[in-house]
Amino acid sequence: MEIVSILILFLLSFQVMPVALGIDIQKTSFIHITGSVVFLVLGQLLLFLTGIWLGNRFMHLVSGINRYILFVGFFLIAVRFSMEAFRVRKGERTYVMGKSVTYILPAVAQAVNTFLAGILFYFLPLNLSSDIIYLALFSFVFSVLFAFIKNKTLALPAISLLYMTGGGLLILISFYFLFF
Repeated sequence: MEIVSILILFLLSFQVMPVALGIDIQKTSFIHITGSVVFLVLGQLLLFLTGIWLGNRFMHLVSGINRYILFVGFFLIAVRFSMEAFRVRKGERTYVMGKSVTYILPAVAQAVNTFLAGILFYFLPLNLSSDIIYLALFSFVFSVLFAFIKNKTLALPAISLLYMTGGGLLILISFYFLFF
């Protein structure tokens, strides 16, 4: 089950890619790039922790049907991933901002799926410290990697493909929760 949690966190960290693609490394300073990446990673972490906190508050009410809740929840996240893939492909989900402070809103907006998954993590065996480290590490790597990609026209199809793959894997994970 730990591998499934790590895989989910890996897939959720894909969400930073379109926003990180908007970081213009040639026109900005190292501090701006660092601040932008930190905001993206913090957005993921804060919404994940908020989801875990919220899940701990009310998910015990539906613990009798936890298999179905996990199935529906991760299936809906997978559908959102797949729908976002088309928007990324068209270039509608990328951001170009001037200051690193302007990345706060996109960082929070892109982490909504992570928030929903955090709520669902109530039903999974949770090792909070390692899960946060995995999510931070994966998000940081994807943020830095896609911030330094120079050819944005080739990056959008790659991100779209990763989103579609992530959506497909999340659908498989949701069926895993339903049947196992």
